[in-house]
Amino acid sequence: MKRIGLIGGLSPESTVHYYEIICREYNRQAGQLNFPEITLQSLNLQMLIPHFSRNEWDQVAAILLDALVRLKNAGAEFAAILANTPHNAYELIRDRSPLEILTIMDATSEALVRDGLRKVALLGTRPTMEFGFFQKHFASHQIETVVPDADNRKELDRIVWEELTHGMVRPESRAAARAMIGDLTQQGAQAVILGCTELGLLIHPEDSPRPLYDTTRIHAEAILNHALAEG
Repeated sequence: MKRIGLIGGLSPESTVHYYEIICREYNRQAGQLNFPEITLQSLNLQMLIPHFSRNEWDQVAAILLDALVRLKNAGAEFAAILANTPHNAYELIRDRSPLEILTIMDATSEALVRDGLRKVALLGTRPTMEFGFFQKHFASHQIETVVPDADNRKELDRIVWEELTHGMVRPESRAAARAMIGDLTQQGAQAVILGCTELGLLIHPEDSPRPLYDTTRIHAEAILNHALAEG
């Protein structure tokens, strides 16, 4: 299998889950004490936050490209970015990256197409919900996307950055997320996309009347499958 390169730290909470899913699933398949070879480039999230808030995706791209070069130099054979929001810069780095990038949008779109979905709710940070990289990919597969209203987008963004990225899960935040899901379900959403790699900490299957698509697990499993398929 190919050596996996991961850009993590965005946040550590989600990076831990990615690493565990990839390692445990490979071990389940291979048995004994077999685990995949992984190179991790962990970034300082605080360096990226100001660029997210100001829509400075060229600056985000520069940081990601530097990390990709370091992964390449460390022996990685392809790469994945372990967060949703930085994928807003994907089109700026796609043709300049020294490594193939397995994106979270493609992995999630494939899962939705496989299950025949046509309208989905998207939850995540404000950049993820508002700047369109997921919506663009979903639309290319004739999948409509609905998001919470402006006030709820702001609140969910706060929950992600002030609570979940620090490992905090508060009952009142879970209740707020449930209410958002209820509103989006009434708008016809057939499923709920957890479009932030920390949202799996907050929202569980029992919190939603529609199926949840956790982009962390979907992407992690796609990363492993890609590494194995290339062998």
